[in-house]
Amino acid sequence: MSWIKDGPVGPGRGGGDMAGECRYRIYGLTLSSPRPLPFLWPEPDPARPADAVLRFAPVAIPVETPLRQARRLSVYADGTGLHQAVNGARFLIREGREITVDLPAGTSEAELHALLCGPPLGWLMCQRGLPPMHACVVAVGPVAVALAGDSGAGKSTLARTLVGRGHGLVTDDQAVIDPATGLVLPGYPAMKLWDGTAALAGDAVDPGRRVRAGLEKYYIPMPDAFRPAPLPLGLVLVLSKGAERRLERADPHEAAALLLRCLYRPEFSRGLDEGRIALQWGVTLARAVPVFRLERSDDLADLPTLADAVEALADA
Repeated sequence: MSWIKDGPVGPGRGGGDMAGECRYRIYGLTLSSPRPLPFLWPEPDPARPADAVLRFAPVAIPVETPLRQARRLSVYADGTGLHQAVNGARFLIREGREITVDLPAGTSEAELHALLCGPPLGWLMCQRGLPPMHACVVAVGPVAVALAGDSGAGKSTLARTLVGRGHGLVTDDQAVIDPATGLVLPGYPAMKLWDGTAALAGDAVDPGRRVRAGLEKYYIPMPDAFRPAPLPLGLVLVLSKGAERRLERADPHEAAALLLRCLYRPEFSRGLDEGRIALQWGVTLARAVPVFRLERSDDLADLPTLADAVEALADA
């Protein structure tokens, strides 16, 4: 089966006409790319070999019927994933080691980053046996605190509040946690924020860092707040919205169920091996770290109280 179209790659679709190699560290991996990815953290070790490689080339849609489909991700018999984004970009993810990127002309650096650091890297990590959690992670003292939950639960808003108090940013949106060590593997030194959240925090938004055309969501670079070294996971807070603030610790069985529900695109892990790796991941973490349900209101005036609660739990 041929996935990659033959022929030269120009500056339009594919976009891979830049010479040289750029190397970055993300989720514990050294990622090699033929073009700069300015929102990622540069690989500090020049001698470290690449764990995964980006290619920029046109990607063909195969005639083979996928074994499974999860939204815009198709999974084939060999585990290869093909993600077709809403803007027409295509990402071919293979063997946990390679992503081929096929971009429409005019895709901005911020749009590329948003696309790449969504389902493509999420599926790559699933292929490597490390399904990501849908969470922002903040370093509070010596431990990492994961703020998990569905889209719109307030993860980024609370994380930005904590970073504004001097705590470190470990990862935004996807959290890769190694259950064998309990370590959170850092993401990248930026946060994806709605314009209102950015304004509340005093962050200036740059139209060139818009996540997607027509969406009032922007990347806010935070290199000074970023913590590039892995940190032990201290606790997980699963956020949801309610009439008033409520904090409850989950027992280990409920905690495992909550963690599995908070996986990034949980259908991904089910599509890989019927969810066996994800189940082991959730059970192992639920036994190792406390998991709390944190119900919060829509009142932004409650953010300092929520941040106080997170700090108190991390210090306990």
